[in-house]
Amino acid sequence: MCGIAGILDNNSKTLPASPIKALQLMLDALEHRGPDDRGEVQIGSEKGVNLYLGHQRLSIIDPGQGGHQPMSNDDSTLWISTNSEIYNYRELKHELKHSYNFQSNSDTEVLLRSYEAWGLDCLKKIRGMFAFAIWDGPNNRLILARDRIGIKPLYYYSKKNIFIFASELRAILASKIDKPSINPTGIFQYLSYGRVGSLESILDSILELPPGHFLIADKNGINVQKYWDPFHEIKSAQSFPSTVQQIRSCLEEVVQQHLISDVSIGAFLSGGIDSSALVSMITANTPTPIQTLSITFKDKDYDESKYSSLLADSLGTRHHKLLLSEEDLIENLSPALASMDQPTVDGINTYIISRAARNIGLKVALSGLGGDELFAGYDSFSLVPRLNKIKQILNFLPFGLRKQLSCIVSRLMPPSDKNTKLNHLIRGQYNGAHVYFLFRALFCEQELGGLFSDPLIQEKEIRKNLNRTQEVIDSHSELSPLNLISYLEMTQYMATTLLRDTDMMSMAHGLEIRVPLMDHKLVELMFSVPSNIKMKQGIPKPLLVNSLSKKLPEFIVRRKKMGFTLPFEVWMRDKMRSEIESVLLSPSEKLSDFISQDGVQKIWNNFLKKRCSWSRPWSLYVLKKWVDKNL
Repeated sequence: MCGIAGILDNNSKTLPASPIKALQLMLDALEHRGPDDRGEVQIGSEKGVNLYLGHQRLSIIDPGQGGHQPMSNDDSTLWISTNSEIYNYRELKHELKHSYNFQSNSDTEVLLRSYEAWGLDCLKKIRGMFAFAIWDGPNNRLILARDRIGIKPLYYYSKKNIFIFASELRAILASKIDKPSINPTGIFQYLSYGRVGSLESILDSILELPPGHFLIADKNGINVQKYWDPFHEIKSAQSFPSTVQQIRSCLEEVVQQHLISDVSIGAFLSGGIDSSALVSMITANTPTPIQTLSITFKDKDYDESKYSSLLADSLGTRHHKLLLSEEDLIENLSPALASMDQPTVDGINTYIISRAARNIGLKVALSGLGGDELFAGYDSFSLVPRLNKIKQILNFLPFGLRKQLSCIVSRLMPPSDKNTKLNHLIRGQYNGAHVYFLFRALFCEQELGGLFSDPLIQEKEIRKNLNRTQEVIDSHSELSPLNLISYLEMTQYMATTLLRDTDMMSMAHGLEIRVPLMDHKLVELMFSVPSNIKMKQGIPKPLLVNSLSKKLPEFIVRRKKMGFTLPFEVWMRDKMRSEIESVLLSPSEKLSDFISQDGVQKIWNNFLKKRCSWSRPWSLYVLKKWVDKNL
């Protein structure tokens, strides 16, 4: 994978004296994403438009100079800078070989030729993870496009006649062309869900190109269009055995494609169903043992090494276990936080295991991300429908009675995250237009009231968030309850938290992480499967488990599900306490317009009294550290 950046100057009078220097600053900020090679080019047009296009390369396919970027076509009318792996590039190259004389073995050239041959229709043909920029000279336009699921990030900034884009938000900041300020919507979304949503960002003038969209920047301005959704192949009801066979065929193709590389490939192996299923499929498709990795802890409540080691032994992988102590985390905390492109409550775990992968010589690692979203593995698939039923019952009660019931619950039940959410459910406050958003909430609405220093900002953002989430629900009203949860998990959690964190934390080490279970063909297939066969009483993820040609051991399938979480609940009360406390109890001038210091101190005190979980004070700690470093 790579880092891309560019500055489009459309006869601007406000661009800095040296746009080339601004591009170089952006590439410097992206060097960790692509330490193997750098390229930059200035492309001018007869109409006074100048594009300064750059690239930082992590060499995976055709690692020689044949894959150098930016890359042009034969007459230099088209230029590309891409952060991508196109898994079907060999098939596309075979389709195009009679029309073009290929100069390299890289998938980048295939992507460029695909655009040359088919224009934007190439997006219908390519299969992979990507965020690319193409300068289309004949049409005097810049094209940006992002993969269907949102595996690879892409941000942009537009003001007057200047358009800037980059793989990371901080690279746009590094250009020094402007100094964006904090976006109140970004703050609200972060505190509400532990991440900033898609479209907007933590900064007010930098936007994210959404997954499954492309952007055209030309003389007419900026036009963003959607090119994909996963619902266009809805099929009639199918039997369980025929569905399993379809999934098996799709998975085998997906895994084979994701193993294409000119460098060594490994995999993360936690011992859960998703990573175990993935490693099982990989070992069935590779002639030599692959390297697998897992993180272990002394605290058995967080440690899964027993299961990952047993599975690694049974599959014959070269397994590596990284024992992570509290001291190790403290040592790596500063560089991990410095790797965050936007603040997030998650991601430190990915930073640690990605560092370990690079230390054993890997450039590519496969991850089982996506299994929970597609195969109904999260608690949300059982809890959200129950919450919805409770909501429907409560809706028959007058608001005054619901308020009294909420007060009774508050007095009788000890303070906790779950009880806070129960109270909001009773009151009809869902952190959005559906109870799913309450399930995924970090701080609930009443808690946000104690954190925001300006209640008017909070009220405005609550209304804005309600309208945004209502649009999401209304536009997918045809989905079954289970498929709606799957879609929400994929777009509101996977894309904005897990995939974003995976990208920035792995690329901090120059590591490419591939996510086969998020292949768009598999996603389309799973949304065509009838909901009634996705969940089976007593069997987790039955479609995934039964689709494997090499069956998983019962000790993997039947074990209790564990999330990949570090022991913050324990460590933040021990050796990490002084670090967290010193940051939280120091007022932040840059956040004073948004965050109440009294509210922050209350959250920390609640954590120490075990009235809330670690994620609440941790999120505030991360936010303060991010703002202090980047603004």
